[in-house]
Amino acid sequence: MRSTQIGNSGISCSTLGFGCSALLGRSGRRASLRALAAAWEAGITFYDTARAYGYGESEAILGEFLAGRREKAVIATKFGITPVRPPLWKRLAKPAARALIALAPSMRAAVRKQAGRQFVEGQFSVPVLTQSIHLSLRKLRTDYVDLLFLHAAPASVLQQDDLLDAMERLVDSGKVRAAGISADTASIRAALDRKPSPLRVLQFPCNLFDFSAPELIAAHPNSSGMGAIANHPFGGVTRVRQSREILAGIAAAPEVEPGLREKLGSVDDGVLADVVLNMILSRSSINAVVPAMMRLDHLARNVAAITASRFTLDEINLLRNRISDLQSL
Repeated sequence: MRSTQIGNSGISCSTLGFGCSALLGRSGRRASLRALAAAWEAGITFYDTARAYGYGESEAILGEFLAGRREKAVIATKFGITPVRPPLWKRLAKPAARALIALAPSMRAAVRKQAGRQFVEGQFSVPVLTQSIHLSLRKLRTDYVDLLFLHAAPASVLQQDDLLDAMERLVDSGKVRAAGISADTASIRAALDRKPSPLRVLQFPCNLFDFSAPELIAAHPNSSGMGAIANHPFGGVTRVRQSREILAGIAAAPEVEPGLREKLGSVDDGVLADVVLNMILSRSSINAVVPAMMRLDHLARNVAAITASRFTLDEINLLRNRISDLQSL
């Protein structure tokens, strides 16, 4: 994967990062390590995790995998959502839950609802930050993280000068290379408006239906020197279905030239990944995109989309304009 600079922090990362949120812990240790190995072999060196990911297990599995590889990797983690350690019977039941989802995908929402009760959100305080970074470094088996984000932070967090000062001290100490905020567009706007000194990287959702954050960053006068990382590029099951329908509709339009129609084909998983990831990365304001890759075939398709896209930049721009026109109707 080609590398790109993240702001002025001195950090470079792959344009395609490995999303550890859904995979690590939830898919089991052995499956997670296999996926990490496949990502590494594919040239992905940027890994996005958090204290809350994988029911609190994500960082430990990532740390295990990166032993002996740490200096070649870029690690982003987050704090502010605290995992609640489930009782033993629930931990033992996780493999059964994964098997249930595999057999009945319709059960995924119910399992996720139950999993959501194992987190405490909005934990933005200096004591939580101190404890969280200590645990993150221990589980990741490292003495520093490259990026540390405020996790799903509301704009009000930007008024907590004591917390921001503590994050800046972590940067000064070398335990954190660069600090940032992972949030929705409203909080990203507030961060750009204020631009508090420790925050140098922005992470935000971005998909075919929502380019508000990168458009804001591209136009904002305070965005110079800020790194930008897009996440949740496929937008969930409903958005995936809607994306397929939109692309199929464009392919069927009589004015679309035959070459592009042929490339869009039946809008299978590979075509969808190609369009979505390249439409995001073609934005000059975005340094990297981080999909959550649940299976090895997801990983292979996403890597192929970046390294061997079937679409030209002109075709990607045409698709972006057509989608924008459709959404404005």
